[in-house]
Amino acid sequence: MTERPIDHSEGITQFRSVFGADPTHVAHAPGRINLIGEHIDYCGGLVMPMTIKQETRGYYRFTGRSEVRVFSGRFNQLNVINPLDVMSLASGVWGDYVRGLLRIGTHRQLGRGFDLWLTSDLSSGGLSSSASLLALLALVNHHGLSDQIVDDSNASFRLTLALLCQQVENNFVGVPSGVMDPVSILMGGLIKLDCQTLKFERLRSIPETHCLVVMDTGVPRTLAASGYAERVAEIEQIEALNPAIANRQPLAQWDAQTADLVLENLDDRTLKARARHIFTEQTRVEKSALALADRDLVQLGHLMNESHRSLSEDYQVSCDALDHITQISRDSGYALGARMTGAGFGGCAIALVPKVDADRHNAAVEEAYQLHSRLKPALLVAEPGGSAHIVAI
Repeated sequence: MTERPIDHSEGITQFRSVFGADPTHVAHAPGRINLIGEHIDYCGGLVMPMTIKQETRGYYRFTGRSEVRVFSGRFNQLNVINPLDVMSLASGVWGDYVRGLLRIGTHRQLGRGFDLWLTSDLSSGGLSSSASLLALLALVNHHGLSDQIVDDSNASFRLTLALLCQQVENNFVGVPSGVMDPVSILMGGLIKLDCQTLKFERLRSIPETHCLVVMDTGVPRTLAASGYAERVAEIEQIEALNPAIANRQPLAQWDAQTADLVLENLDDRTLKARARHIFTEQTRVEKSALALADRDLVQLGHLMNESHRSLSEDYQVSCDALDHITQISRDSGYALGARMTGAGFGGCAIALVPKVDADRHNAAVEEAYQLHSRLKPALLVAEPGGSAHIVAI
């Protein structure tokens, strides 16, 4: 079925009201969900992200001036940035992503500024709104500096931009994130990604008979940044205890014999649990790719359930709300599997559900979750998305 063209009239009107002119281009950057492979991207592991239709969208035009003006419709704020200012530091607001991308992306040429109006429907935690914004900014920045739009087929350069986005989050914003999110968003679709080598494989999509339901718990991810940093530090401790192995391979890619030996010799119970999650989650990604290839969705659902248990018990990045909504989903009788997605400590979970049962599943989850938590979850069927791209208006 042919998709209906996107109506840009609202974006053009909003851009004109802020900047007094019409935009010439629109950039699209999808959100993503991670089907399986959580918290192993920064360990050099395998992950299985999928882009979705929900996105960050940016209308823009080049101005011939040097300053960059970015208006966020979500925050109703205008950020004016001088790209030649390399002294200002991150201040803990959304504009840090713009400032960091311009700085680390070496936006230094005079007269290459632009006006950009942003909107997004990635309001749920765990859909990678920050990486979506950075991917969009990276494409627009490259367009401004080179007068070239990055083609969808230019995988090599898109991977370079993904590393740039990761560098912005790590070194300017201050979040020790992995490379999975920007690679997923810039490449698009459902992929299996090796986060150590950046080699990726495009996978068969989930059959049209089934869908992934995103379940937003309504609990903000208040501990996600600090908890994420703690887990990264714990992984570094495990590697420091095994320097001879860690110097050869990242933790997630240690073979089964080495993993068993490391687990046997780890005295610290917390570090042992963390390592156990990394080793078993890597295996679950490999098995999930095979299950998708074989169209064995029962096995895929089982692996999703096992992934959530490991994230909750061994890696301890879940929370009561995520544990409860995934259990309700399984208990409904409609879901083949359910697990948290994203950094955790709140935000979203996903469930694998037959499409014919999606409405009944969602009604059952909404009713039971509200009774338990007195919060109304936001549930949506996640349609597969494409890659971040730019279109002339």
